[in-house]
Formats: sequence, structure tokens, C-alpha cells
Amino acid sequence: MNFIRKIIDSDSLDSIVDLPPELKNRRVEVIVLPVEEDNSQANKSLRGILNKYADSELRKKEKGAWQMRVAENYEDH
Repeated sequence: MNFIRKIIDSDSLDSIVDLPPELKNRRVEVIVLPVEEDNSQANKSLRGILNKYADSELRKKEKGAWQMRVAENYEDH
């Protein structure tokens, strides 16, 4: 992997990076490394990630549960 390492005056970085006060007006070391992009991670979906915890018996009970609960609470109103 190629990289660049250089020692410069921190004043040269003012227009590029917000430096903390303790680094201003000093000589600093700058290291430039390439970003390695992993496109396989970017395209992954979280859909179904919790599927292993699903309970098929509870899923049957869920169907219509909201409607039944609303009817129980508000059928007299």
C-alpha cells in the first residue's frame, strides 16, 4: 500500500482541517493513506437479520391482534 508521510507547518492545514488549538502554530506530521472501499459491505441489507428469533406460533397470533385489541378497548364507545 502506498502512502505519503510529511512534516509541515500546521498553518498550511488551516484551509483543509479544523485543528485543535494545541496543534496550531506547530510543525505536525501528516500521513495520507488510501481508503480501501469494500463494496460488498455497502450493498448488504439488514432485512431478515432477526429472522432466527422469530416464533412461527406467535406470528399466527399476531395476525389480527391489533384489530382485536382495538375492538376490546373501544367497542363500547
